[in-house]
Amino acid sequence: MKYRYYLILSLLLAGYGAVLSRLAYLQLWCHDDLARKAQQQSTRCLKSAPFRGPILDRCGRSLAMSVRVGSCFADPTLIDNVERTARDVGTLVGESASVLTTKIRKTRGAFVWMKRYLSAEQSRSIEKSGWTGVGLKWEYRRHYPNGNLASNLLGLVGSEGHGMSGLELLGDEWLLDRPTPQRFLRDGRGVGVEVLSTDKWEPQSWMMSTIDQTIQYIAERELDWGMKRSKASRGVVVVQDPRTGEILALASRPSLNLSPEHKIRPEELQVPGVHWVFEPGSTFKVVTAAAALEEQLVSPNETFDCENGEWKTSGLTIHDHEREQILTFAQVIERSSNIGTAKVGLRLGKEKFFDYVRLFGFGAPTASELPGEASGMLRPISRWSGVSLPMISFGQEIGVTPVQLACAYSAIANGGTLMEARILQKVSDPGGVLKSWVIPSPIRQMVSPKTCQTVTRFLEGVVERGTGKAAAMTGWKVAGKTGTAQKIDPRTRKYSAEKYVASFCGFVPSRNPRLTIVVILDEPKGISWGGYNAGPVFRNVASHVLTYLGISPDDNALWAGEKKKGGIPS
Repeated sequence: MKYRYYLILSLLLAGYGAVLSRLAYLQLWCHDDLARKAQQQSTRCLKSAPFRGPILDRCGRSLAMSVRVGSCFADPTLIDNVERTARDVGTLVGESASVLTTKIRKTRGAFVWMKRYLSAEQSRSIEKSGWTGVGLKWEYRRHYPNGNLASNLLGLVGSEGHGMSGLELLGDEWLLDRPTPQRFLRDGRGVGVEVLSTDKWEPQSWMMSTIDQTIQYIAERELDWGMKRSKASRGVVVVQDPRTGEILALASRPSLNLSPEHKIRPEELQVPGVHWVFEPGSTFKVVTAAAALEEQLVSPNETFDCENGEWKTSGLTIHDHEREQILTFAQVIERSSNIGTAKVGLRLGKEKFFDYVRLFGFGAPTASELPGEASGMLRPISRWSGVSLPMISFGQEIGVTPVQLACAYSAIANGGTLMEARILQKVSDPGGVLKSWVIPSPIRQMVSPKTCQTVTRFLEGVVERGTGKAAAMTGWKVAGKTGTAQKIDPRTRKYSAEKYVASFCGFVPSRNPRLTIVVILDEPKGISWGGYNAGPVFRNVASHVLTYLGISPDDNALWAGEKKKGGIPS
């Protein structure tokens, strides 16, 4: 018996010793690892979509802002009856039970979004439900107070809060806040019982654009009217301050759908004002005219034989839309003669003409800083054919963007200085201004003020007597140029006889310019002329914007120090 007693006592002591050794091992050696596992099982971390600072117009009005909304999530590891949970949640959030069932079953981890960006009523219902494995997470969603106004320019924000295009992508560096994840304690059913930490958020930067919300609205409204009237497939209107280079409006159609439910195609993320490259046609003739006048190779009253509307040179037959005979150089521009302009271009020569095209900013970005801005299409002289010089002189065989064209006309308007195209004014945070573009940034002097005044008189003649009469305004003197450019048929690789780009580019008031406006309409149906289709849109935009800005009519305005006289100086 004594032997048995000591044997049992030894076994019990050995057992207790093993337990105590195991406890000591777990408590002393494995404490940190076990504590971490326990925390992982009892707490959940959720990362919010980043908060984004607002985008403002030049007057401080909000174009894009972030609002707090609820999103429903689930932990599949805690859901016993998947079908019932999917049916109940789907009824509240307006989703198909089969879709939610598939989401839950296919998720291998412990987290899946059931539906993001709920309404306030849906969020309250989810909070009160108490369903096992289903919860609500508060995050931020981009909100656009003006609907789709300036949608292509503003761009989209992805589901994770990052900008995908336009100003939203440009502003990622400044607007995006990356909050710390929210931690909460959950019970055995996975339901949150105590918030351990909340997202830390501090006021972030905001970005002020040069866009004027009212002018943008006017531009888009009149563009819609012009497209309905012409049945064009797409269109762009640019409104720029020629004194500073600031873009006051950048309207485009079709507009970008800013709804997060809309399935986006890659081409929809472009900003047509800086991405669309097209052949400008006769609106490009101002470059040829300014270059020839600056080089003193032609005078305004010099005459040109326009060959009765048909002229052959270097194997190319150039046509005019009207059968013109003898025209002065001023009339060549007024009546938009391709033949007269081609003869002036040939007088300039390839090298000199190419240099002026580059001086006007074509073939290079405009410094708008919008992501992916196109440089246009300007081939080096070595790749020009025997007919390239006359063709480019009247706006074919060259590709430009709407904003490049606006900057070129603004340079004529302001006396010959090419300005950077500005879309941002400043970026600020609560501590002050981080970056500013308020000071105008001239790039270079292209031509003399005297040349610009002569070209301006040509452009006034276009509106008063030439192809741009539809752009004329009561009270304000307009300087502008029409354009009707044939498009390349992708099937034949030749110029189409049916598809055109119609345009009107100009500035107003012509003698003291405050607005440069470019109107581009792609493939208008019926009458294709730029003056007929784009001219009235220019007139309507200019009239409403000038009234909004309080600019008084000045029909007989003169340049400073100029005495009134008739005719065009030679």
